[in-house]
Amino acid sequence: MEEKNNRQTWLNAGLQLLATQGPERLRIMSIAEELGVTKGSFYWHFKNLDDYHCALIEEWERSDTQQAIAFVESMTGDANAKLQCWITGASMSDLRLAKAIRTWSMSHPLVKEVQARVDEQRINYLSKLLRDVGWQAEEAATLGQWTYWAFIGFSSQSEPTISDKQIQLILNVLTPRRV
Repeated sequence: MEEKNNRQTWLNAGLQLLATQGPERLRIMSIAEELGVTKGSFYWHFKNLDDYHCALIEEWERSDTQQAIAFVESMTGDANAKLQCWITGASMSDLRLAKAIRTWSMSHPLVKEVQARVDEQRINYLSKLLRDVGWQAEEAATLGQWTYWAFIGFSSQSEPTISDKQIQLILNVLTPRRV
């Protein structure tokens, strides 16, 4: 248990450093200094920096996509409530890490691969939610893709903000009119 906690501590520290200072600061000594531990502690949990980068990006995928989907799916309530939770959660989250990873993916092949997989998972999940609220499969896929792309644009702003009123308007647009 102790080893997992220490490994997780290294991963958490790396994600925090990535979000606040970018991928160039993902150096063993930088993270060890942040944690107040020796460089040798790193090698207890990871073979090398590439192994750490791989574990780091997989942790991001797990925590920021797979766990987020599982959380929304575990909610009681109808499809509209789940869609609202997904859209609100995405728009109100701290987007610094997402921005740093998207930037990192432009120069790191593994990160690019995981980023593409995460994008696909999120678009597919958003499309599923849109089908659940009443859109036909093809419409839901198109709206899911466009909504996600709009979110990427939103998240790339220097200090993105969105109001509850704006979120409600987005949800109104994404909910099909019942005739």
